[in-house]
Amino acid sequence: MNARKTLTALFLALPLAAAALLDAPDARGDATADKALEAAVKRGAALWKKSWRRGAKGCFACHTRGPNKMTGRRVAAYPKYDKALGKVVSAPQKINNMIKTKSGGKMLELGSDDMNALVAYMKTLK
Repeated sequence: MNARKTLTALFLALPLAAAALLDAPDARGDATADKALEAAVKRGAALWKKSWRRGAKGCFACHTRGPNKMTGRRVAAYPKYDKALGKVVSAPQKINNMIKTKSGGKMLELGSDDMNALVAYMKTLK
């Protein structure tokens, strides 16, 4: 496997690994872990409302109702095939594509605190 494929596989695996760690029995009920996740969700809520470029809408503008409504269940459905991109993508990759194409913003680094916070918040949506 070449370096590019290895890095791609690693980036796709990071969100799953993070979720597994947060769901690990030793993390539940741990005050430090609970506070960190709570802070991430709070940061994610702010990013959800953020305009990624001056004059652009935030995620909430298009994803709070109707057929585009975002829910934790929709986030959990990733990775999945994206017709527009023509490949299987993770939730963070889809989020970045939306930030870039719909809001004209600068994509977040995969695995960054901001990306993880946004995904954590989106998973709380009902």
